Amino acid sequence: MAKHLHKGDETLRRWKIIDASRARDARLLPQLLARLDGDETHENKRHIIRALGKIGGPHAEAKLLELVGTQQGLILGDIAQALGKLGSRQAAPKLKGLCDHESEWVRQNASFALRRFLEGDGSRK
Repeated sequence: MAKHLHKGDETLRRWKIIDASRARDARLLPQLLARLDGDETHENKRHIIRALGKIGGPHAEAKLLELVGTQQGLILGDIAQALGKLGSRQAAPKLKGLCDHESEWVRQNASFALRRFLEGDGSRK
């Protein structure tokens, strides 16, 4: 039986998102993507982005590439980290721009992703 990520209060939804991430449950990818575009809380969106980095696939990567160009603040660090885990070399130009971001969290994660590309360790583990 599939989990319904949209049901429950914020905390219950967060735990469902975290469980999907830990399990790398690709069956929940459509729901995760829908929650990103919906009225989900900022904190839960950050958890969804982390889940996309673990689950992967072309739809997850495309969404993350879209988000890196449209989001602001700390969430960019989560996006950069997820793209690094996916080995998304298409993200390199955008991530290079984040290496000068005002937030240390964002800078560190952009550097992490870029190092993975340069070291040839862009494969998922």
